[in-house]
Amino acid sequence: MPKIAVDEFGNKKSRSILGGRATILCYEKEPLLWHYRQKKKGSKTYLHRALNEPDLASAVRRAEELYITLVNEDKPENALISDAIDAWITIKKDRQSAGQLTEATVKGVRSGLGSVIRYYLIKEKRLNRISDIKKDTFLTFNQWRVTQSWKVIERCGPLKPPTGSTIKRDLIQMKDWYKNFLIPRGYATDIPLTETISVRQDQLESNPPIPLEKDWPTIYRYFEKWATEVEHLGNGDRASYYRQMMRHFVLISYGAGTRPKELLGVIEKIKVPHPEGGLVEQDVVKGGIRWCDVEVEPQTHHTVDGKPFEFLEALIYIKESKTGKPRECPTNTGEFFLRWRRYCDQFRKEKGLPKITPHDYVFFNPFTNRPYPYSQINKSWQQMRTNLSLVLTPSKSGKPYTVYSLRSSYITNQINEGKDVYLIKKITGHSIEVLNRHYDRSDLIKRRAEATARTYGTAAQASKKIDLAKLDAYDKQNEKDVKYKTELVVKQSSSANKKVKK
Repeated sequence: MPKIAVDEFGNKKSRSILGGRATILCYEKEPLLWHYRQKKKGSKTYLHRALNEPDLASAVRRAEELYITLVNEDKPENALISDAIDAWITIKKDRQSAGQLTEATVKGVRSGLGSVIRYYLIKEKRLNRISDIKKDTFLTFNQWRVTQSWKVIERCGPLKPPTGSTIKRDLIQMKDWYKNFLIPRGYATDIPLTETISVRQDQLESNPPIPLEKDWPTIYRYFEKWATEVEHLGNGDRASYYRQMMRHFVLISYGAGTRPKELLGVIEKIKVPHPEGGLVEQDVVKGGIRWCDVEVEPQTHHTVDGKPFEFLEALIYIKESKTGKPRECPTNTGEFFLRWRRYCDQFRKEKGLPKITPHDYVFFNPFTNRPYPYSQINKSWQQMRTNLSLVLTPSKSGKPYTVYSLRSSYITNQINEGKDVYLIKKITGHSIEVLNRHYDRSDLIKRRAEATARTYGTAAQASKKIDLAKLDAYDKQNEKDVKYKTELVVKQSSSANKKVKK
């Protein structure tokens, strides 16, 4: 700390102001200019400001004004927007490190709040502090997001306006920031107003279901053949195993309605205590099913004629889901699990790999004992789509089939078979709201005949109303009708008399 200057009498040039709340002083380097110093609340450090005033009275007046300014800046509502955003993201990261949140959740906060909302408030609205955010600040957010944001914010992938669901997620991140950080800590008192966003049905169909009678047999046969075409590929053993894994993952997903990561699993980094103190990062598996999570059992089913037959069912126990609630999924995929297990056992035996234990993951890479990256799964799916582009039927929404289409296909198939919507909710872990939209769409298709039914072969009846503006035409037509009816009666009467004489 620099030394304090002294006057001609040997006294330190230091004066307390505002009852000792702050001090003005001169340093040896600048003995003729007064400076401001204030101890930080709850700290041993000081705030320093240069007043650049040689006159004591002027320095005292400026110091008192500076004190009021600093006190106001220290209030929570005057905190910097950028600092408050960074603090909330740090809290989210800490929760993710403790295993309370997923890595995808933190990534969403960094993208929505840390990038989009930050840019909107600081760059677009030119705001600096939390107190600058008013009740109506976000009423123009939707328009800016659609027309401008995608041009100025760097992102991966093609440049195009965001969908309504993406904008809705951004605003959810903002409201979460207010509700669980700003308001409880006194930075704000209420959440800003936002425009209502209606997510259209075609946006909900971004993962269109694969028709059971049309495109699914084509995709089924493609992966059946694709899984065996590995002769021309390098690293044959690994490629062969991966393709068989991909094939069975697709079959089981279509028949179970699970989310991809619930079956595959994903690696996330969390911080755990080190024995010698501190925290260290460690890779952990989120999601994924183990062989002990699958129970295959033969059950008796019946044909339409009532004849019994045996079918292999598989009960899948999902421990980690998107909603955080475990669930059991009864499926008709038992045959696929048996076939995949036989392949895995034989493959490990031939390649000298350890035998499968009940706690091994079903779809892991046996050479690394880690899950296959979702990007690799998605790339194989896109390759299928490209190879079958001339064969697959375009979906009604115009969107291509995705990996998540396997899940929406299961839901659609179950509804079409008349399954109870609440039963499907328990199996898939979906919300009732989303399932009702699937149900409404399916119900409309089922009742299409009722909506378009017409009676054919019946002539339309002519209107009998009399046009009062055309009575002359009506009278003439009426005279013709009377004359025709009279002639008809005369003919019928004459015919009847002839029959009587005979």
